Amino acid sequence: MVVFVKIATVALMTLAGLAVLTPTQANAGTTNKVFGCSLGKKFVSITAVGNTLTYQFGTPGKAEMTIIGSAERGNVFYRSDRYAGMEYQLRFTNGGYSYIVYSMEGNGRTGTNAVSGLVVMKGSNRIADKSCVRHAEFGITFDLTEIPEDTEAYSAM
Repeated sequence: MVVFVKIATVALMTLAGLAVLTPTQANAGTTNKVFGCSLGKKFVSITAVGNTLTYQFGTPGKAEMTIIGSAERGNVFYRSDRYAGMEYQLRFTNGGYSYIVYSMEGNGRTGTNAVSGLVVMKGSNRIADKSCVRHAEFGITFDLTEIPEDTEAYSAM
């Protein structure tokens, strides 16, 4: 469920009913984990500091790719959809590539399992799709009012 909460003048989006950061916490320069999972020998993570999101991909000892995303840079987008369960995703762009981190809830009535992972696209072509070893959910709220909503063409599902 997506819930919009107004605290002072900062509108925050809560993914999957998680706790909301206060404006002081969101802007304090503290690094907050938004998402993280193991893809086997590699990992993918997203952290937030203020209004900036950082995407990292690599091994536990070394980040092989880092993308700093923000509304001002125009290189990060969010999307939420309902399939068997709610699906949330953040897409980072770098050159002609898109890196989409996603998490979808399961649905016991339809027998659908929860899934999460990383999709890589070159232009509009999907070139990689890696599932998380264990299901991962977005774990922190972030001010998404300035981040553009993504189009269905870039849906991880």
